[in-house]
Amino acid sequence: MNRRILEKHLLLLFLGGIMLVSFMELKNNIEKIRVEHLGNQKQETKFLHQNNTNPDDIKKHIINKGELFSMKMHSEKAEKGNDHWRIIERKNSYNNELQFYSTNNVELKDERIVITSKKETKEDNEYTSGLVESTNAYKYGFFEFTIQVDEGKGLFPAIWLLPINDEPLPEVDIFEMIGSEPQIFYGVVHYKENGGQYADYFEYEVSKKQQYSVALKWTQENLLWIIDEQEVYATSKGVPNEYMFLIINQAIGGNWPGNPDESTIFPNKFKILSYKIEPIFMKGRD
Repeated sequence: MNRRILEKHLLLLFLGGIMLVSFMELKNNIEKIRVEHLGNQKQETKFLHQNNTNPDDIKKHIINKGELFSMKMHSEKAEKGNDHWRIIERKNSYNNELQFYSTNNVELKDERIVITSKKETKEDNEYTSGLVESTNAYKYGFFEFTIQVDEGKGLFPAIWLLPINDEPLPEVDIFEMIGSEPQIFYGVVHYKENGGQYADYFEYEVSKKQQYSVALKWTQENLLWIIDEQEVYATSKGVPNEYMFLIINQAIGGNWPGNPDESTIFPNKFKILSYKIEPIFMKGRD
């Protein structure tokens, strides 16, 4: 009798173990599906600078574009685009920039986005260039872009995120570069905290080549920037927890990059050769 009871207990323990293992495998598989594209392999990193300070004290080239962007939302119009991107037309510029954003300066084809900047006068602006916004908004996920940039004083290509509710902050700059220093890439998060405005950012030196991969892994707890498949900077400061949309543009001139000079070649281009957008949550914009 005791032997039968023991056998039953052993059978129950065996079945319980199988159920526990199955549950753990299911949980791991769900998590793997959710974040498999993000990865967490640690690699050697190199930094030129990182900082967390008030924007009034931060280097003058770390510009809070979000606050300025919020003032121009109602003066823009999207006349062209596709299911994924809106091409924006806008005359007004900020930070003493010189460009007119024209729908004629953007080409969308498959996964390619080509922005062409030209030295030509349009409505009193000395240059024309291009800007696109995503038609969807995202909350957490993985965002990767294969890019090709031109160099030249006064060029300012960028890939960034702003809140869907038109608030100026938080703002996440996935990629920024100025054409006079094409070997240095920047990433920034601008945020509010305890009534103040702050920024956490890095500078990263790259080797000159035809194309680059820039990526952002955005979770509830962290922002992680990845350049050419190497993790270069992570922060838990100011992590957004709201839906945000993507902006891709190339500004000309302004406070940080300075104005083009005789060495700057026009026309020039900022190209997105391909992109991977894998959000955890997504919804359309109005």
